[in-house]
Amino acid sequence: MFNLIKGESKMKTDNAIFYIKYYAKKHGEIIERKATLDDNGCGEFKHKKYGYPYFKYVDLDMTEELGYDKDGKPQYRQASKKWEINEQPTLNVQQ
Repeated sequence: MFNLIKGESKMKTDNAIFYIKYYAKKHGEIIERKATLDDNGCGEFKHKKYGYPYFKYVDLDMTEELGYDKDGKPQYRQASKKWEINEQPTLNVQQ
C-alpha cells in the first residue's frame, strides 16, 4: 500500500515516486502518470470557487521527456475530483 502523509492543506512525501491514474478531459480517457510531489504547491487541495478536490503533482514522464525544458522547470499537472495513487503502474498500455 502506498502511503502519503496528509497534512493540513496538502499531502507530503519524501521524494517518493508514485503513479497517479485519473480521467483526463483533455485526452477523453483515463490516463496514468509517473509522479512525485515537491514543496512548490503540490498535494491535495479544494477548489476555492467550486469546492471540488484536486491533486497537484509533478509529472515525471513529461519532465523527463522534456529534460526540464520549458524554462528548466518541472512539469506540473493536476487531477480533479477523483484519482487513484499506486506504487506501480496499473494501466496495461500496449505499444
